[in-house]
Amino acid sequence: MKWPRWVGSPLRAVHVGFGVVLFGLGIWSACSSNNTDVFPPAPATDYEVWVSDQAHTQGITAGTPTGTHGGHILVYDGVDLEKTPPVDNPRIVDATADLFPTADVTTGGHVSRIHGILPSPDHVYMALNFVASGHLGIVHGQTKAPVCLFRTTETSTGRQNHMSFWTPDGRYLIVANQNGRIAERVDIVRNAQGQVVGFVFNAAASLDLVGGAGRILTQPVAVDVNPADEISCTVSGTVPDNQPTTTPTGALKQAAGIRPTNNLICPIAASNNRHAFATLGGGGMFVLDVTATPIAIVAEYDLSVVRAAGCGGVQSSEYIHLNTGTSAMGVSEFSIYRFTLNYPQAPAFNPPNQPPPVTVWEDPDNGKVAGVDLPAGTNRDAHAMVVVRNRLPGTARYLHQFDRVRNNVEVFRLAPPWNTLDGQYEGSYDLTTTGVCGQTLGAPMSNDPTPDLGEVSFGGNPQGDRIYVALRGPFPVTVAHAADGSCPGLGIITLSADRRSGELTTVFDTTVLNNGGTENRSDPHAAIVRAKTS
Repeated sequence: MKWPRWVGSPLRAVHVGFGVVLFGLGIWSACSSNNTDVFPPAPATDYEVWVSDQAHTQGITAGTPTGTHGGHILVYDGVDLEKTPPVDNPRIVDATADLFPTADVTTGGHVSRIHGILPSPDHVYMALNFVASGHLGIVHGQTKAPVCLFRTTETSTGRQNHMSFWTPDGRYLIVANQNGRIAERVDIVRNAQGQVVGFVFNAAASLDLVGGAGRILTQPVAVDVNPADEISCTVSGTVPDNQPTTTPTGALKQAAGIRPTNNLICPIAASNNRHAFATLGGGGMFVLDVTATPIAIVAEYDLSVVRAAGCGGVQSSEYIHLNTGTSAMGVSEFSIYRFTLNYPQAPAFNPPNQPPPVTVWEDPDNGKVAGVDLPAGTNRDAHAMVVVRNRLPGTARYLHQFDRVRNNVEVFRLAPPWNTLDGQYEGSYDLTTTGVCGQTLGAPMSNDPTPDLGEVSFGGNPQGDRIYVALRGPFPVTVAHAADGSCPGLGIITLSADRRSGELTTVFDTTVLNNGGTENRSDPHAAIVRAKTS
């Protein structure tokens, strides 16, 4: 029997000065999976945790020792996780063998590198995002049966699906075609009883974030994986080529010194079901009206206002909080911005950089390089964030901001005044203090728990007492400059009673061995909580 590394010691908070380093290319690279602080009501154990492991699980041979495609989804039952100690007994689903074995034939490529998973607002369906192959898979959450498989548009700069985000009303999935530099949309069709009867990749809604002739090379593809379920999976219309190279204000969409590289990272949907905050790999941001066809830019921000590589965002107290993290090896970056939700409906639009966001935290070492401007290993990477609420009614919410490089979590109180986080910094807790993160096969280091996407457990009033977080492996296949860790797997952070601190109390190891059995190539990227539904 396999026992987890678990400790039951009292919580310890480690407070450090905030003049050090962070990263965040995440999604929700972040990313956090719930973009508001509204959670489905559910008993404490009536949930499960899905973990996406980006490592290839298929095509592992002597010639291709780390594989060619596939990936694992590990599903942990909340009943097991809530036990003392928690029980490591996941259901393992292979993205190729169990879900999409014919993807190569039907879409022109195998599914590869499952980057993240997000539940529909009612938690019935799960959106699976494949960052290398550009696929979007739809899976039924309860049965784990595949429903649809889409492949995104190929442009002159590539094709990906970094992440996709549901609007809170469940009408749309907004797809971040990262290397394609294009925002795309899947429309969810329901019958008169509110049941989902179709997923439509609305090609006419796709917005090219670069524009110009010769950009669109291949149209999106849809596959109805299970025709017997009476849910159709189709493509509607075509993605138009030669879209405008300018925003509605007349500024270039992509240009040096403004928005130099419009790789779409995370289009995080707001609670109004209309706007998405689209972070860009090279810096800057667009606010999109995702209900327009095509999707429309209604506000634009340049590099002087929003730094590069942002993707971690949550909505709380009528604001969107976004982060930015490291964009290259050794570069230090830790910023948190607060944006209003007040933006126009297309075709109306705002002037550039209006309304200005509040830079609620900008680390003084941003842009410095470890080993050059900073001591080696002291850079930072703000990536992924979650909001938790004190269990006492009327008390504050707390923003927990992960740092993938320093392996810690910075905590801020979300309360007025909203123009700053000064005076609202609650301290930092270190994920290495318990020592439950060890060393896996082939890792050059130990006790290096590198946190990526995570989410708060359900239960309690209104949330549980822990954060489930994906811990990266020693051979990261995405963001290799910041995301290497020594204990790939599912980490459990037990929160303090007041939700202002925590500690890493459990690590459930994940394993995907290379052909020679000398390296554990497992590389979890996201841990997502799904409420069980009938």
